[in-house]
Amino acid sequence: MAILTWLHNAYGRDLIEGVRAALPGEDIREWPDAGDPDEIDICFIFRMPHGFLKPFRNLKLMSATGAGIDHYLLDPDFPKGIAMVRIVDQDFAARMADYVLTWTFFHHRDVAHFLSAQSRHDWAYKIMRSAHELRVGVMGLGQMGRLAAERLAGVGYDTAAWSRSLHEVPGVTCFAGSEGFGAFLARTEILINLLPLTQTTRGILSAGTFAQMPPGGVVISAGRGGHLVEADLLAALNDGTLRAATIDAFPVEPLPKDSPLWKTPNLYVTPHCSSTASLATIVDTFAENVRRFRAGAELLNEVDTVAGY
Repeated sequence: MAILTWLHNAYGRDLIEGVRAALPGEDIREWPDAGDPDEIDICFIFRMPHGFLKPFRNLKLMSATGAGIDHYLLDPDFPKGIAMVRIVDQDFAARMADYVLTWTFFHHRDVAHFLSAQSRHDWAYKIMRSAHELRVGVMGLGQMGRLAAERLAGVGYDTAAWSRSLHEVPGVTCFAGSEGFGAFLARTEILINLLPLTQTTRGILSAGTFAQMPPGGVVISAGRGGHLVEADLLAALNDGTLRAATIDAFPVEPLPKDSPLWKTPNLYVTPHCSSTASLATIVDTFAENVRRFRAGAELLNEVDTVAGY
């Protein structure tokens, strides 16, 4: 049997060569040179169009190249009953927490105000609130969300978190389910989205959510593009429902050059770069899962394809 790869080019040839070196006994093929589709039993794919996997009738294991897996599972032709794994490690979560803290500090300390004042040569003094006076909320308490919430609480923010089921995180006020969502939003001045994308979380960054936050709130989204309703975000920024936002993931990527989001005041765009797994982590985790799969052993970071994460 054989492994089919279709990888992103962020690491150039180093990624595929690292995989080959880690799995010297495997038949590793690079798309589009798949050969006989019936020989493919493992796929290691970055992005793929819907229906891509249909020819591979003997596929048994699908591996993502990062933590996000929603774009695979949203394919109506995604094979039923195969195992799926993803790439997750502590460093991945730490990089995400760094991103969250960077932009939380930026909005808390109103860096945009001082940059604008400097451009006008204006000595525009402004009194700043202490971290403990600012109520921050994290949506999602997976590996990345939990660490981000812990870091925010650790530097003194009044931190809350919301997730599907109730968790306990030291120093963090936790809410859960639809019954806790409104109360969570009502106390959240800076809303941080680190949710997985599922049918229940799709479009969650919308007018209904923004309206339940305190007026003039901030949104920081490093989740998935499908969480965002772009028109609602633009409207909320334009009418003052939100005072600012930082968005890292969009429904269409790369963000089209003619998108109004590029030029919207107080909207900060980053190119889906909030966190990336290291080359070593990607190679080592995938190779280990291949070895475990061949041996019939428990897989690392296996996805519940029904729950969507």
